[in-house]
Amino acid sequence: MQMLTRRCCIAGCGLLLFGGIGARAADARHNPSYGCSLTASEASNILGDKQDGGNVREMPSIPKSGDKDFDRALAETLVRISDCLNVTPSFAYFDDHDSPNAFALREKRVAGTDGTVLFGQRLLKQLMADPEAGDAAVAGICAHEFGHVLQWKVGVDEILLDGQPTVKRVELHADFLAGYFAGVRKLQQSSFNAAVIALTQFNAGDNMLKHPKHHGTPKERGDAIVKGYQTGHDDRKSLLDALNIGEKYVKANF
Repeated sequence: MQMLTRRCCIAGCGLLLFGGIGARAADARHNPSYGCSLTASEASNILGDKQDGGNVREMPSIPKSGDKDFDRALAETLVRISDCLNVTPSFAYFDDHDSPNAFALREKRVAGTDGTVLFGQRLLKQLMADPEAGDAAVAGICAHEFGHVLQWKVGVDEILLDGQPTVKRVELHADFLAGYFAGVRKLQQSSFNAAVIALTQFNAGDNMLKHPKHHGTPKERGDAIVKGYQTGHDDRKSLLDALNIGEKYVKANF
């Protein structure tokens, strides 16, 4: 599988972002209760990896987006998220025909990276149906998944999960980090539609309060984005400070 890395983007091959990136899902579909963090075996279910004599054989890749301008813009956005959150995951698409979603996994499917981010092709199509907000919505979800990679990199996920019946604190912390990126990006480009990121995560909230994969209610997710945004934009905090502020925020409120 070809995947995008920050070094690849900087070198210019980000212009081929959709060219062969991704994999078709296997017959054994993923369980939605996985949430947006996957184990290696769960990722294999989604990507269609097969073990054959110890070597991974992958299914055919998903076609390109057909929009070269968007391909270029997304490659540049992923580099900005990577720089802001100081992580370098690889990036790929997958067939999410039965459940629009995006995921992060610890597995380093490309050497020298910090993990992997997977983005569903159906989810991409849904978000981009709104020409005024689609690109910012995609950026926000990517930042959320990159946030999970950062959590694993610094070990804050274990702190947030300790003694908790659900993954809500971890998910809201990733929302906070997505909001932080939005705030930093707004400082760089005043026209950046940061409000869309809060609305997107608000709409992704759920009310399955006792489910192990409960991510937070719509209000909780929107509030976490806003708090992160204020930390990056209004307070102009460093990433290290933002990590600590975000951890304290979710512990104190959730």
